[in-house]
Amino acid sequence: MSAILRNTSAEPHRFFSRFDTRTAMVIVSASGALPLLAIALLSPSFLRPGAFPTLAAIVTFTAATVLVAAKVGRLNDVQFAVLGAGGMLGVALSAYLIADPAGTRAVSSMLAVVPAIAASGSALRVTTALTTASVALATWLSVITLSSSGLAITFVAVGAAATTVLVPVILIGALRRSLLAVNGRLNILANTDPLTRLLNRRGMLSQVEALLEKTRDRRGQICAFVVDIDHFKIVNDSLGHAAGDRVLVTIAQALGHATDELGSVGSIVSRIGGEEFLVLTEGTPKNPLDTAILEQVRRDCDVTVSVGSVTVDVRGPLDPRLTFGDFDNSGSSENLNVEHVDHPHVEHVIDTIMHAADKALYDAKANGRDRASHAGTILVTWAPRGADHRHRPSEQTRRTAL
Repeated sequence: MSAILRNTSAEPHRFFSRFDTRTAMVIVSASGALPLLAIALLSPSFLRPGAFPTLAAIVTFTAATVLVAAKVGRLNDVQFAVLGAGGMLGVALSAYLIADPAGTRAVSSMLAVVPAIAASGSALRVTTALTTASVALATWLSVITLSSSGLAITFVAVGAAATTVLVPVILIGALRRSLLAVNGRLNILANTDPLTRLLNRRGMLSQVEALLEKTRDRRGQICAFVVDIDHFKIVNDSLGHAAGDRVLVTIAQALGHATDELGSVGSIVSRIGGEEFLVLTEGTPKNPLDTAILEQVRRDCDVTVSVGSVTVDVRGPLDPRLTFGDFDNSGSSENLNVEHVDHPHVEHVIDTIMHAADKALYDAKANGRDRASHAGTILVTWAPRGADHRHRPSEQTRRTAL
């Protein structure tokens, strides 16, 4: 029974999560126009003579708009623009069909709804086009409704109608830009180490997934370098943590210079621990990056670092190469370790890479520090989230590959 209750309580959440804010607002605003037909039926004098067929067509389009939005769940800009433009035309015609000028002005105020919705989540060109159309329709209604009242009153009415449309659009647009700017700054803070300005672990993980996808599609490799500052505790203990912070900043800058000098475009440089850094590059650098890192640190810093590296061969779970024994580009499988990620979470892949590179780092530390050690090549199978793993290589195939 408890399981049934949990599943039932989850239904509303799944239902509402189908809609983005813009689509939900379209459904709500369009639904609000449907009672107009009932009012016309109850009070025939509410409309101009012969207006009922046109109003019925408008209500039919409005109902279709609600159904389409509910079915799609998340309208794209084109769908929203078509439905929004049709909805505004329906509002304008409905206002025109009302016999009482006061009722016309009341309904015409609804022309501000669609541009306001557009400002909350549409592209600028869509918002601009719908706002322009809304102002034009509002102007047309003001002119035909109040032209008999004189030029001055008509002019004031046109200005008021345009203001009714423009003010919400400008305010919502400004709020949206402010929110995007704040979210952008928060995203930077969440993904960046505040001291070194490098990516932190969270920021690094968000970029590694794209790197794995690209490398797998190209049947390429990733080079991973774990960089650890030698005797960093002594720096903190003897010179203070402020000096340690300066060392961390200069190391971060040195890593950036080393990757730039070797032309490692798209390298991911991150700080993953107190004095530990991770550098990921696509493909094999023409010149050894670990050597470049050591030399750059020697030139720029008062400390040295040790580097542990590993080459990562990225393959899809159905890649034919998984049935062959020689994965190493050098033609030797001596240093090859095979890691199969059956549940491909990027954290698991990074942990696998780090585990292999850390072994090489310990070797570099044990052999005197200020040097690099390479752990060989590991093979990682990677599939995008939601991929079908029912046909991944069997255990027997894996043993044959090894």
